[in-house]
Amino acid sequence: MVLPDVYLAVGVYSLCSASMLLVNKLVVHHLPCPSFVTLMQFVASALTIGVGSCAGVLSVDPYDWQKVRYFVVYVVAFSLGTWANMKVLMVSNVETVIVFRACTPLVVSATDYVFYRRAAPSPRSALAMALILLGAVAFVAQDRDFEVQGVAAYKWVLVWFSLLTFQLTYGKHLVTGLGLQSIWSPVLYTNSLAVAPTLVLGFVSGEAANLAHVELTTQGIFWLVASCVVGTGISWAGFKCQSVITATAYTVVGVVNKMLTVLINVLIWDQHASARGICALFLCLAGGALYQQAPLRAPPPGAHEARGGDGGAEGLQMREASDTGDDEEAGVPADRTQLLESVSACGTPNRDNRQRSPGLKSAES
Repeated sequence: MVLPDVYLAVGVYSLCSASMLLVNKLVVHHLPCPSFVTLMQFVASALTIGVGSCAGVLSVDPYDWQKVRYFVVYVVAFSLGTWANMKVLMVSNVETVIVFRACTPLVVSATDYVFYRRAAPSPRSALAMALILLGAVAFVAQDRDFEVQGVAAYKWVLVWFSLLTFQLTYGKHLVTGLGLQSIWSPVLYTNSLAVAPTLVLGFVSGEAANLAHVELTTQGIFWLVASCVVGTGISWAGFKCQSVITATAYTVVGVVNKMLTVLINVLIWDQHASARGICALFLCLAGGALYQQAPLRAPPPGAHEARGGDGGAEGLQMREASDTGDDEEAGVPADRTQLLESVSACGTPNRDNRQRSPGLKSAES
């Protein structure tokens, strides 16, 4: 029997996920200042979690610089990536963002192999990545902007995509090696620490000076508030959803959400891809639904002896679960190198068996 909280989590997540891109698109359409918009979203999320913690509704780890300092590099990429995502939405359609977001397994599968001791993609995942690549090439081939401007048409998309793949890779270090007790802590750290870099971006890009000349219309303010609400909602619902349904079900829900995004985008205005472009996008989404994360590679011969000599591959995997402590009991490494080595050594727990931080996947929005 499906419990009511499952319906609630999936429903709220679907609503927020399907609308996030569109709401952000509408915000930057009425308020063409990406740094200001992202700043307001970060502040709103951080304040919501802070107030929830003070009220006893949310559990947040005590502030510990020995743990927080590992978020600095991630937060810089997170801030730049969110800002670049807004820039993309200012110059491109929503479908372009979805297509490139669907292409992340093409890069992340390689970084998982190198840094997380994951196996090479299975035949099913290789087929999935082939479908994603085929869909992406087909989408670009029919894009009028690409025909006119060439690669320059995707300048901001490529910047955002590069930062996103870094976030997805480095973010795993943060949720597997720092021993945080609450999944809300990384959300609070990333959003609160992102305020300073976003302010710097606003001044460096000249948006701070231009903000004085931007007309704050009722529609603009409405969509800005809506983006803050949806952004905070997707953080909670994304975490809750992954805690009550399987990874496969979560993937299917995500694909359906993107399809709803495309459908709504086509219905509400004319700033969308052509029919052929949408077909190419659906091919990417089909590949994304088919893709599966590779399991951990078997340890090299003799590795079990170096780790104490008991158990081979099975024993190693059991120790991996013990070492990570379900993402809650691992100690804090003394420095960054030790962090990378400890996470690389223990690998990343299976997605079905661990809860991931919604804050570390907020860039997919």
